[in-house]
Amino acid sequence: MYKVSVFSFVLVLILSGCASQMQQADNEARIKQLNTPVDVKVSVPFDEAQAKAAMELGNSTLRGVLYHKVSFNGRYVNDSPLSLKSANYLSNVDVILYPVTAHLLELMHLENENLGRLGFLSTDKQLKRFIPDDRMYKYAIKTKTDEHGRYFFNQLKPGRYLILAADQDIISTGTEAVRDGTSVVSDGLYTASVAHYKNQDFRVRTTVRYDEYVDIKPEQKEVILESRMRIRRF
Repeated sequence: MYKVSVFSFVLVLILSGCASQMQQADNEARIKQLNTPVDVKVSVPFDEAQAKAAMELGNSTLRGVLYHKVSFNGRYVNDSPLSLKSANYLSNVDVILYPVTAHLLELMHLENENLGRLGFLSTDKQLKRFIPDDRMYKYAIKTKTDEHGRYFFNQLKPGRYLILAADQDIISTGTEAVRDGTSVVSDGLYTASVAHYKNQDFRVRTTVRYDEYVDIKPEQKEVILESRMRIRRF
């Protein structure tokens, strides 16, 4: 009886371990599935007539300068609005102007909701890739920043627009002290553990983004923007 009981106990442990491994594998598969984007079309219809009318030639100019103030202190990043760091102007970056439509507003709303999903693995919500109507891009205007981060759009009508800049990866490198073991020292009476450190190079990548809605009023002939790219928050 004793041998049978021991065998049964070991068998239960083995089966429990197998079940635990299977459950872990199932959870990992579920997480992988949820974090693999699925394509979803934007449901709000695109009003092509509205977009076409909004992009007719006008007499206003929109000017901006694209920059960031991301500053690194070791591995830590500070992008506070109160930062006194000098601006880093971004050259040769794509800047796109869209006329604002209900279709575009819905796309931006969905993307902003989805943005938080990109920073961690979720076990309860599916990551999505939202697909807008292709005609939306037909009425967009693209330009590039110059060597000083400046860009402009001419001949715009009064109305509401969305300005987007391509996300940028800001790279920082440096050296930090990392722990490299311990040793024991003694003076014959007392002993103590002493930590040893060594210098190690590091490389940090931080993504910054910029988008802003701009309203051009009928009396405005020129609108000037300070287009500050900020750290993408998750």
